[in-house]
Amino acid sequence: MDEFERKKAEYERIKKLNEFDLDYRNLQNEFEGLVQLAANIADTELSLINLIDNYSQWTVTSNSSEFMQIDREESVCQYTVRAGQLMEIPRLDEDERFSDKPFVKGSEGLKYYLGIPLKTQTGENIGALCVVDYKEKKIPPEKKKLLRLVADEVVRRLEYKMKLDVLQEQLDKAIVQRNQMAHDVRGPVGGILGLAVSAENETLDHGEFGMYMEMIKGSASKLMDFTDDILDKQKAQQKENYFNLLELERHLHDLYVLPALNKHINLEFISNESKNHYKFSRRKLLPIVGNLIANSIKFTAPKGEIKVRLDIIQKLLLQIAVEDNGKGISKDKLQKLTKSDLGEDKGTSGEKGYGFGIRLVTDMVGSIGGRLDIASQEDKGTTATVEIPIVP
Repeated sequence: MDEFERKKAEYERIKKLNEFDLDYRNLQNEFEGLVQLAANIADTELSLINLIDNYSQWTVTSNSSEFMQIDREESVCQYTVRAGQLMEIPRLDEDERFSDKPFVKGSEGLKYYLGIPLKTQTGENIGALCVVDYKEKKIPPEKKKLLRLVADEVVRRLEYKMKLDVLQEQLDKAIVQRNQMAHDVRGPVGGILGLAVSAENETLDHGEFGMYMEMIKGSASKLMDFTDDILDKQKAQQKENYFNLLELERHLHDLYVLPALNKHINLEFISNESKNHYKFSRRKLLPIVGNLIANSIKFTAPKGEIKVRLDIIQKLLLQIAVEDNGKGISKDKLQKLTKSDLGEDKGTSGEKGYGFGIRLVTDMVGSIGGRLDIASQEDKGTTATVEIPIVP
């Protein structure tokens, strides 16, 4: 495989991971049983599920209740992903790729590693399941087969989750139509109920007429309760799949504040609180904005600043602007990155670049009917602005 084909394959791999539209904060609860099972099978101190995107490795581990994130270039599993097959390293501290890493040094350093790629049905390796230990080990072939089954189950659950998200989106659209019906029904039913109450309060000559009105009132009340139930259930179903500005801000803060702090960068979120009553689909928002923030962290020097502005603007557009005072980019290079060039670049602290961030965001924003605009000057910083229609 030549260099261009390698870059193209890597781009497709990262694009596939972004299609899963994962909220890494919630993966620990979903997969803690599988990572614990892997550790038990291998009889190792630790087991981890590592998902590797354009900049970071996101980790679900058997010995913590919190998700973890490290820079991609610090990852061992990136080599398993690249190899596309099981990788076993008896002594990490004697391997030249890792011998200088802090996590292998000293008596408390990691020694043993075994990683298995997380391969999707379409062939992309989106990460790895790995087991590690503080001492050398020898895992027999039959246990390695069991670990492969665990890795397959991780991917299967992720793929099922993605399919469910698509179905949920379709269901949400159908429920919107159902809600409209419910609103349409409430009008006439409310009128019937009001008429029945009015007639009930008048002096009537026949008791049967009063009983008849009572039946109308009871039926109308049941219909009103039914339509209220429809609306209440929809609110509960939409809560998980929809954000407001504050909820989006909290998710992004939790995911990216530590990477920024590790590089001594001030990451600030500014959202329009007066527009917090708007709800919008979370579909693809986390990978879109996450790539922009991670890109800014990479190309902003220590002690620099990044501001993320969240707003709802005219014509019901969700507007997200990520502004940094980093190294910036020339107009010619920017045009190449938003089109076909898959070149690499170095971050301000020497971080390895993979050249895919802007391309990925451009593709994802376009797939949901949005628009991406990037303004940048070399040595003065970059502002990336995304505008996405909100369906009322």
